[in-house]
This record gives sequence, structure tokens and C-alpha cells, in this order.
Amino acid sequence: MMSHTEQIKAFVKKYYYYLGINKQQEITRLLFEIAKRERIDYTKVAEGLPKPPVRFSEIKNYLVMRRYPSFTKTGQGFKPSFFDVTIDPKLKADVTLKQQFKPKNLFIEESVSHTEMANRVSAHFPEGNIEIIKTYKQHLGKRRFGIDDYNKRLENFYLVREDYDFFKKCPCSANSAFCGYFVVNLGSGCPYECSYCVLQDYINSPGIIIPANIEDFFAAYRRLGRDIRCGSCELTDSLAFDHITGYSPRIVDFFRHYPKTMYELKTKSDNVELLTSVPGARNIIISWSLNPQKIVETVEYFTAPLMQRLEAAQRCATSGYRVAFHFDPMIYYQGWEADYEALVDTTFHAVDGCDVAWISLGTLRMTQRLKKIIENRFPDNTILDEEFFTGHDGKLRYPDELRVLLYKNMTSWIRKRCKDVPIYLCMEEKSMRLKL
Repeated sequence: MMSHTEQIKAFVKKYYYYLGINKQQEITRLLFEIAKRERIDYTKVAEGLPKPPVRFSEIKNYLVMRRYPSFTKTGQGFKPSFFDVTIDPKLKADVTLKQQFKPKNLFIEESVSHTEMANRVSAHFPEGNIEIIKTYKQHLGKRRFGIDDYNKRLENFYLVREDYDFFKKCPCSANSAFCGYFVVNLGSGCPYECSYCVLQDYINSPGIIIPANIEDFFAAYRRLGRDIRCGSCELTDSLAFDHITGYSPRIVDFFRHYPKTMYELKTKSDNVELLTSVPGARNIIISWSLNPQKIVETVEYFTAPLMQRLEAAQRCATSGYRVAFHFDPMIYYQGWEADYEALVDTTFHAVDGCDVAWISLGTLRMTQRLKKIIENRFPDNTILDEEFFTGHDGKLRYPDELRVLLYKNMTSWIRKRCKDVPIYLCMEEKSMRLKL
């Protein structure tokens, strides 16, 4: 039996045989997205099409107006994305039951095989098959990894020596407002299944990677010779594996001696036991990415529930840390206003504004390739049903007017609860600041 997407392709090929392959692809993509967005069969969408043979422009105009109603009403120019629709059911992520992180294979680089961290990891996973490898790079060779490998990433754990990627500037695009952030890569890979996650597109590896040589990161910081704002949250969740690595107390103890540097640990977990076992420091910022519980349950699979994140934030603030919150990515849907305003109220009810170092705002964005990955790994998603256009950085984004509305409302709600907390936009074009 043909899949849903194969049926659409067959329909388009049969009735629009006189059009080229690229035009057939555009029709297929639009039929697929409209049917998904409106929760109807594609044949119901096709009933409204002008009868073939007809010019391609007439077909496309009808479909575009139906798929992008707000764009067509305003007359705003945009470049919709019409790449091929290919959905492989075998690539669907399993979100029915949270997996326990018990990797089958432990790959340990020879240079760190006698370290305390190697002993710690081996003891933590006594049933894992241990293999000593020369280097991670040599072990993998030139093989590239795809979605199927990403789905199985928790089966493999790599303990490595990091020699290069210690501190680097936040990878904002050229036209984005620079946040002055430095990224510390203390790991790669995440146990959570957030359907929008950029790591699905970004990571080219078959497992979780943790560096064993944190002392070299500290040495690299000393060589910088200046105060910075930094954090270990680009390629992994900063605390998801903390009970395995034991890194957070060492980070706190090191950076408490550099009080003008801000070190951020960003998470969607409530894994703060080790953090709260040592005296906090005000320049160590523990931050949480927050969304309404509705989004947590349907988009951020396996992460800590909203209230558990906020309870963890309370514990950290009580222990002497400052906290931060990232309302990012904000996701637009019917009824978002009430949910996000309630989220802000709940957040500041849980944590005193005096303990909040900063707040960032950002909206859902993705590359075209990530969109295709989301379609395959989370075929039942609804986050792709909204209208997106190609933004300043080549990523698909909500239209300017909608992003301004989201940011203005969130800023207003935050200011009602805390007038002085710093608020900044994350991964957003410079001109957006002038519109708020």
C-alpha cells in the first residue's frame, strides 16, 4: 500500500503530467502541507484546484493563497519553501516511553582511559561493553551519520580528550544581534526529544560525546586573560549528564575565583543535586528554557515538567546562585497569549526577580533541512503547520509582524512582574530590536 505522500505524488504525476518535475514537486509539497494543516485528506484540497490542463501559475496561486493566508492578505513578499516531500516511517522517533540512559557501548579514547572520569563512567554503566579506541575521529573514519543513527544515539557513549573546541563566540549569523556570548563545548548530544531541536540537523555522530579533560577547559580560560559571559549549552543540555560527569561542582569552584566572568549552565532538566551540594556563586547562572506545559508535553518530550524546572530554579536560588530563563523558542498557536502570560506569572511566582540574571526571547526557527527532519522524526507535529518564510539568516521563521507581537507581549508581561531584569533577543536580526 502506498504511503500518504506517495499517493499525493502519484496524483500530481497523473493529473499534471505536462508539468516539469520541479513544478510537480511544488504542487506536491503544497498539497501535503495544506492537508496536514487543515486536518483533511489531500483529495479534499485537490477538489478546489483548477481543472487540468491549466497553467502552473494558476495552480500555484490557489495553493499558496490557501497555505499562506496571512501572507497573501498583506501582500508581503516571501519565498516559501517547496522542497521534496519524503517521509520514511522507519525514521519516526519513539516518544511513547522515556528511555533510561544505559548505553550498550562505551568507547573510551586511549589517552583518557586511565583517568578518574573513565573509572567514573565505567562504574556508572557496569553492563556497557567497553572498547578502548585510539581516537574518536579515527574510530569513526569518514562515515556520515543520518536520522536513523540519531534515533539510536543513546546506545553509544564516547569519552574523549578535547584539544581544540574550548571557548568560541556564539554562532550568530552576520545580521543577527550579537549577544556577546562564548560557547564552552563540554559535551555533544542530548537525551531529550524536543521536536524542534537543532541538534537533529547539526550533530554528525552516532552517540553521546563527553570530554574527560575539563582541566584543559579551565586552562584555556586562563589563557583568554579576560572576563567573559559563557556557557556549556550549544551542543548538549548542560545538566542532563551532570550526575555522570560530576562537572558542575568543579565548574562552580573554579569560576567563583573569577567573579566578573558569568558562567551559565542551561538546561531543561531538574538535575541540580550536585549543584546544590556546594555553596553557590552569584556569577554562576543556572538557566532554564521554558515553555507552557502544553508545549512541554507535546513538543519537548522527556524533559522535566515545567513545575519541576521551576522548583529546581528555586533550589538553586536558595543555594546562592542566580538563575536565568530563556523563553525560546516561543511557539505560536491558537491561545498562546493566555498560556505564555500564565507562564510568566508562574515563573516569577516561583522565583524572586532579584535572583534573575537575565531573560532571553526567541521564536521558533529552522533550516529547510531541519524542517524535513522534523517531518520524518515527528510526523504528527503541529509546529510546522504555521506560516514560515525565509528570514535574514536563511532560516524559516514566523513573519515579522507575528514575531514583533510575540516579543512585545512577552516583554510587557515580564516588565509587569520585574521592571529591571535584562531582556535580550536570541538569534534574531538586528532590525528587530528597533521594532519593539
